[in-house]
Amino acid sequence: MIKRLLELRKKMKLKKPSFVRQDAHKHLKLGTAWRARKGRHNKYRIRKKGSNPSPSYGSPSIVRGLHASGRKEVMVYKLSDIDSIDKDTEAARISASVGLKKRIYIIKHAEKQKIRVLNPGVHTLKAIRDESRKKSVKASAKKQDAKKEDIPVKKKAVAKDAKSKDKSKAKK
Repeated sequence: MIKRLLELRKKMKLKKPSFVRQDAHKHLKLGTAWRARKGRHNKYRIRKKGSNPSPSYGSPSIVRGLHASGRKEVMVYKLSDIDSIDKDTEAARISASVGLKKRIYIIKHAEKQKIRVLNPGVHTLKAIRDESRKKSVKASAKKQDAKKEDIPVKKKAVAKDAKSKDKSKAKK
């Protein structure tokens, strides 16, 4: 049922006109954000000119405030906020004030608990990928270093054995 209502909301939003503040086209400093007309003789307020927003343009009350996925958005500021989220009905939205380091921890924690993060951020995902690549490169480098270290040690041991044999032969 919620999916149908979300689709209905999407269709309604497409039909809805953009309500712009009166005289926004004349004065740039006003901006386009909607403001109700308050003047006593205002023709727009009396509905003689143009259109005003009315309740008929609103979305169904059941899906009002929900994300397009049908989940309720929960703001996350710290790692412990993830624990209070219900993974079936809610999704996490990380606050803009959270830094990259903490954001990475939050995303990894959410993945473990299978909680959807609505705004992971491109830079964050790149950082996570880079971090995992660095770990894999370090691991492979350690393996290669271990192999390289084993080989010279054996050669030195063989060389020492050869020298000791040569000395013992020379003494005889």
